Amino acid sequence: MRLGSNRGPQVADTDIAFMGLTAVAQAIAQRKLSSLEVTQTCLQRIAQWQPSRKAFIRIDEEAAVAAARRADAQLAQRSFQPGPLHGVPLAHKDLFYRSGQVSTCGSLIRRDWRADTTATCLTRLDQAGALDLGTLNMSEFAGGPTGHNIHHGHCASAFHPDHIAGGSSSGSAAAVAAGMVPVALGTQTNGSVIRPASFCGVYALKPSRGLLPRTGVLDQSPSLDEIGVFARNLEDIAKVTEIMSGDDGHDSASARQSPRRLYDVAVSQPPLPPKFCFVKTPWWDDVEPEAREAYEAFVAHMGDSVEVVQLPDIVKQVSPWLVKVNEIELGVCLQKEWLHHREQLSEPLRARVEKSMTMPGTNYLIAKDRMFHVMNAFDEYFATYDAILCPAALGTAPKGLTSTGNPIMQTVWSFAGLPSVNLPLLTLSNGLPLGVQAVGSYQNDARLLRSSRWLVSEFIKRNMA
Repeated sequence: MRLGSNRGPQVADTDIAFMGLTAVAQAIAQRKLSSLEVTQTCLQRIAQWQPSRKAFIRIDEEAAVAAARRADAQLAQRSFQPGPLHGVPLAHKDLFYRSGQVSTCGSLIRRDWRADTTATCLTRLDQAGALDLGTLNMSEFAGGPTGHNIHHGHCASAFHPDHIAGGSSSGSAAAVAAGMVPVALGTQTNGSVIRPASFCGVYALKPSRGLLPRTGVLDQSPSLDEIGVFARNLEDIAKVTEIMSGDDGHDSASARQSPRRLYDVAVSQPPLPPKFCFVKTPWWDDVEPEAREAYEAFVAHMGDSVEVVQLPDIVKQVSPWLVKVNEIELGVCLQKEWLHHREQLSEPLRARVEKSMTMPGTNYLIAKDRMFHVMNAFDEYFATYDAILCPAALGTAPKGLTSTGNPIMQTVWSFAGLPSVNLPLLTLSNGLPLGVQAVGSYQNDARLLRSSRWLVSEFIKRNMA
């Protein structure tokens, strides 16, 4: 077992490309770096890695450079007060809508479709001073676990062009890992944030259900969809998530939720050393042998900070429940595309939508009723432990851009609406990263981030001893 790298492909890089969002924002605000320098560095990385990784669907180079020049000019004005992300370039999965711009959602059906609204999360990042570099590759209509896209090219892992990045937020993970952008937005319905983050060796957060408003983001499965954040450290995730959090008056899932104080808590020291439990889950036997060995070595390495426990029996039923909710809602959300453009849908997605139309509504309602029961099943765990640890994936990124990825290690937490993070701590003998997944209690995202930072620091400290 080796300490994982979160610096993407093993190639020469620049300091700017891998500084991280918070450090870049501070350097721009203090005029130690210009927004133009940072933006041009990102664009250079994109030019270098886009041909082999296909992380982006659209690159707004001209607009990004112009916005960076404006940001630098604003800083030259004495009276100007920059926002916390002033002049920092970001990117987002191509299902976040921006008014007047094309959002393909990874499909030919929407190749010319222009949004008439801007996603709440993008608006809040704009208000914080962030710049938009473009949109990132994804599975068609977020409907696949691999990140394959027959229309825009298959997105490859930042670590190796012959291995998948994982989906559906494939481009988001690959772009951050390769230094194309310091932070990227994605979405998760089942495992579409945490698993690609594991495959690409970056940090990622799938927050508590409702923490981030989904207004202006494609509906794939409204009961399950959540916005996720990819970055090269947990501090950056906390900062960006905090900026985007809170009720916007439109998304019912975020109703009455005030903006969360995440960053200050996440970067603080826990009052006591956190306590973790590790769960092998009912799918432990499906984990690749070397990955199982790595996870067991990790638990042993952490000593009395981590205890091995069993999950409640209810988790064995979660996978079919999630499938019922996801499949029926997918069919509803893509009904228009199915009725009018089904021949343009990829064959796997067509099959999923067709199947959804034959599924009984009663089974859907029963499955939805189970969501809060599953969430509450973990209350006793969080009364004792700060976070639950488990595999982030069954192994490293599969070889072959037509291979599949299994989201089963995220299924329980996605269904329950609990926050989870990927911690890129392990590297296997093939040189590819493998993540440790940490899960927190509902609406305790800040505590999860703080405990996870402690775990990463302690792991590194013990690794260097």
